[in-house]
Amino acid sequence: MPPNNPPADDADEATAALSEPLARVLDLETWRDGTDLAALYDTLRQMVADSVAQAERTRNPIRDLVFPRLRARTDRFAPANAGLYRITPEEVAEVHRSVLFNGATECCDGTIATHDSLLLTIAQIGIALVAYQGRQGTWVQRLYRRDLQTRYTDPVEEALALLQQRERRDSEGDPSRDLLSRLLRRTLMEYAERAALASLSTTPWRMGHGNPVPSDMLLITGSGAKELLRAGMDVLRRLLLGHRRFVYVVSEPADRLLLTIGSALDPLEFAIVSTMETQFERLRLVESRPGRDRDEVEAFMKEVGPQVVIGVYRAGRYAPAQVFYAHREFACEAAAIAIADSVLQPQRGFPMLIDLADTVCGTAFDGGSFFGSVQNAYAAAGEPTRYAGERETRA
Repeated sequence: MPPNNPPADDADEATAALSEPLARVLDLETWRDGTDLAALYDTLRQMVADSVAQAERTRNPIRDLVFPRLRARTDRFAPANAGLYRITPEEVAEVHRSVLFNGATECCDGTIATHDSLLLTIAQIGIALVAYQGRQGTWVQRLYRRDLQTRYTDPVEEALALLQQRERRDSEGDPSRDLLSRLLRRTLMEYAERAALASLSTTPWRMGHGNPVPSDMLLITGSGAKELLRAGMDVLRRLLLGHRRFVYVVSEPADRLLLTIGSALDPLEFAIVSTMETQFERLRLVESRPGRDRDEVEAFMKEVGPQVVIGVYRAGRYAPAQVFYAHREFACEAAAIAIADSVLQPQRGFPMLIDLADTVCGTAFDGGSFFGSVQNAYAAAGEPTRYAGERETRA
């Protein structure tokens, strides 16, 4: 166990984070001339070398101390199949033949493009469902928000109503109340990705990007939140508890403990570490929800949490560790699929099918085409640039 250090004040925490006193960082006299970046290279190289050396020093102790304890754990968050596993190159080749390259695994990814002006907010949400052998499908939804939908016979009355509506929207200051807020757009995309895997995919295995249970889906409030919450939980139950043969891989995991365990893995190894109960417990997702919603979310978490395990794998010698989620009954098969797909990209060590879905999605719903069509519509209305965002007109 790590030592019990006394609580540090803000200055101590800043010094630890920055490796030098905050006062020194705030003093611009200590900053180097921006035209002489080469002078920073020696420090950069030394810091990287020291960090790599520390990782190498601690790698074997982590293997010796942590991996045996994974299988020996008896706490309520420990999956029955927790522990260290290794697959062989022959098993990787078999997964390629029988699960991946024959199109038996589909992956879904999504993208969002948004135009937000004084007059109108437009959100385009696109998803792509792909498999190897060239099979793919794409779906898109465009959502529109105007502050005032009603047209008045008296322009003065209409102008006053518009001013009142925009003042109310600004004074509320709660982005979750905006029907096209960033949180809602992202949650709708995450719902669509999972709904496609649950309802549109026909393959035995389904692959997704990120956390299978997005916290935003359980936390979102405001207009339509209850309907979205219940629809989301229904889709997740069908995918995670009904279909069960799924694997989700996270591109930028924040759990440094999991990544530390993963960095001690050898190539083609994976470890099953815990269940989603640990994340649900840590996030305290339901504290802000009202009574009935809280009860439904708590019931959902108790139902799903023990069934979904969290693990970590490494696909290659120079590949980083990747965090994955799978149903507890099919976790080893799910990890083998993720590893087999990731070895196709030795340096990234990340599933190529997810990258393929992202590429198809980005190509089908290119942001440039979206903004071009929006600008054309404004031009047709006689206002080509007045309501364009600064970034949309930046050279």
